[in-house]
Amino acid sequence: MSKLFKGLEQIEEAREHLSGASFMAGLFVGKADFNLLLPPSEPAEEKAAGEAFCARLEAFLKDHVDADEIERTARIPQNVIEGLFELGAFGMKIPKPYKGLGFSHKNYGRALTLMASWSNILALTVAVPQSIGIAMPILLFGTEAQKKKYLPRVAREHISAFALTEPDTGSDAANVQTQAVLDESQRRFVINGEKLWCTNGPVARYVTLIARVPAKKFVNGGTLRWQGVADENLADASVHTAFVLDMRATGIEIKQRCQFEGCRGIENAHIKFTNVRLPVENVIGEIGHGLKYALTILNVGRAISVPAICLGIAKQAWQPTLDRANTRITFKKPLGQRQTQSIRLGRMATHLFAMEALSELVWHMADQNDYDIRIEAAIAKMFCSEKTIEFLKDGQIIFGGSGYEKADSKRVRGEPAFGIEQLVRDAEMYRIGEGATDILRPFVAREGLSPHLDRVKRYFDDDAKGIKRVHELVALIRFYFPWFLSQLKKKPIPTTPEFQNRKVRDKLIYIERTSRRLSRAIFYALVVHRDGLRDDQGRQNRIESVGEELLTIAATALHAQRLAQSSGTAEIWELADEFFRTAKTRIDTAIRGIITNNDDQPAALGSRALHENYASLSSGVIQRGLNDYLSNEEIQQQVPPKPAPSLQPTRKNRSTDAA
Repeated sequence: MSKLFKGLEQIEEAREHLSGASFMAGLFVGKADFNLLLPPSEPAEEKAAGEAFCARLEAFLKDHVDADEIERTARIPQNVIEGLFELGAFGMKIPKPYKGLGFSHKNYGRALTLMASWSNILALTVAVPQSIGIAMPILLFGTEAQKKKYLPRVAREHISAFALTEPDTGSDAANVQTQAVLDESQRRFVINGEKLWCTNGPVARYVTLIARVPAKKFVNGGTLRWQGVADENLADASVHTAFVLDMRATGIEIKQRCQFEGCRGIENAHIKFTNVRLPVENVIGEIGHGLKYALTILNVGRAISVPAICLGIAKQAWQPTLDRANTRITFKKPLGQRQTQSIRLGRMATHLFAMEALSELVWHMADQNDYDIRIEAAIAKMFCSEKTIEFLKDGQIIFGGSGYEKADSKRVRGEPAFGIEQLVRDAEMYRIGEGATDILRPFVAREGLSPHLDRVKRYFDDDAKGIKRVHELVALIRFYFPWFLSQLKKKPIPTTPEFQNRKVRDKLIYIERTSRRLSRAIFYALVVHRDGLRDDQGRQNRIESVGEELLTIAATALHAQRLAQSSGTAEIWELADEFFRTAKTRIDTAIRGIITNNDDQPAALGSRALHENYASLSSGVIQRGLNDYLSNEEIQQQVPPKPAPSLQPTRKNRSTDAA
């Protein structure tokens, strides 16, 4: 049971328990703390600073950035990069003492949204250094010397990147193979390996590198620590470690500038390291903590960068789509007046409103130092990336054939050169990057299950036998009997002024009731399915989806209330009410699915298909498998796939990676 999520064991080791306030952690166990949805108000001077910067940024984008040229040439002009450095756009998240702008997460999100509404490629290029480049890991885990040396450089002069993914390891971050071995002088590490899909890699001066270090373990003050060793035969394990890598070092080769379906202007690299020598001073934090650091800094991208860029992309498409629906006449009637398209536009408006509400709530939460938002961050990333794709697909349908045509092609005929097809292609990257949806859902479910897993793991431990297991069972019964009864009792909604509006209160009452219902369903699944839940991603996904819907219901209600108060009109409530109406149906279906899973049959079909049981599906065509798309030369150069790195890579019976 402690290994509930099969294949994620090393990431489990790097995972830390929630250390701060979390609305979602309480919601999953039937104890939603609604006061956490009302963090302190944003200081007026802070908001004013963000608005002033956005005004300067908007002027720069309009005057100096040709987004169509970036798409056409697949390059961002150097003068644009230099202008953004001069504005301070690469240092928004870096504190002022280190020559940054020292923005809040909320201001950072606003600026990225604005930039993405003009060019999401530019926004991505600016976001990567501040979300997952060297700035964030150094700020969180680096020494003061590292902060003074590197932060001013990446704030005002040099681009940075993040090197985690490898050719044989995508989202499986724990199994990186790049090695950093301490040399005999004990003063440098020697790096060998490869990294793939490193955004900004071809143009970065500095990279956050995650590599394995052969190390011996020791205990200091009761804490397990690691020390690198030059002789791999003396190592207890090969542990993940984070480094600052100067890309000008000898032995670094950019093997390829990767090209993708969309996001044509990004610089993305396949990098090879051959005996790259790195000073020991370039270790970020502690040896052996690299995976934990990587998972931590990815939260910033998930909470702020990806939702902001997705929101900017969707907002960029919104007004052109309305214009198309109003001006395109079909059969003597504007397109938007036809019910099918009106339904589509209503869905788009609801999704856009919900994306903005959820993003702003999570940004505001991220600015609270006593909050732990890893669950909320993952949900914001998934919701905004998935809904942006749906939103753009709906818009593309409204554009019809024009939505499938490239902007430059339409420009030839003198038509408005709005390229929604480009946005459709670009948006898919945000579903994949910084944690793909199908990877993040089990992570969120894991956090939802965490309190139960921590409590029952001793009972399911292989060492718990006989009288010991009986004692554990009695302890569980004593806890869970009153706990289950408590999940049947209503809990009061706070009486704070923000929750007194009837429309807000009704939605919070529903969230509170459904939170308890969800917690009972989770408990039922654990009791009935036990270890079977380990591979049951259908149930895991449903647990996450219910939490996602409930958080977004709360966000839309509070967002509608703020907008209604500031504008003096109640029309905005229509969007919050519509999201609530449709979410309730999805929630009911998901909770029933947690109890009565109906995934076994389609999963069995998929398994049989995988073993090629349905031969007729490949008949009647020129059959080609994946390897048939390799040239003869490439086939000859192929080497056998590398085996997954051992959890004990140096000596028998060694301990595994530790964070």
